[in-house]
Amino acid sequence: MKKFFWLAVIILLLLTFSDHELLRPYRDQIYGLVLDSAPSSGKMSDEQALRQIQKQFNALAANWGEGQQLQLNKAAESKANLLLFHQRYCVSRDFNPILFGEPLQQSCGIIDSHMEALTRK
Repeated sequence: MKKFFWLAVIILLLLTFSDHELLRPYRDQIYGLVLDSAPSSGKMSDEQALRQIQKQFNALAANWGEGQQLQLNKAAESKANLLLFHQRYCVSRDFNPILFGEPLQQSCGIIDSHMEALTRK
């Protein structure tokens, strides 16, 4: 019982001072992990899908040019931008002078894998 009490005290202290600049990066990482892994009501919400797409875009475009990274960041800013990007470049196959070929196909594949969560009402 004594160990549990001290553990609870330590957790409460960490939560109290978690906004301190030394603890903030770790707190943000933990919050990100919890938000990504804790689905709301059993299915992924559109906000969770958007965060997952942004993470996957950042990992995918790490070795790409700055223009391609900016294009993907702009597309993943909001759900509406992402759906518009998907419609124009993945479904209608409009030409994108910045993203084309394999990078565009990979980007469309990422969006396609999350379309169910994005289009669910």
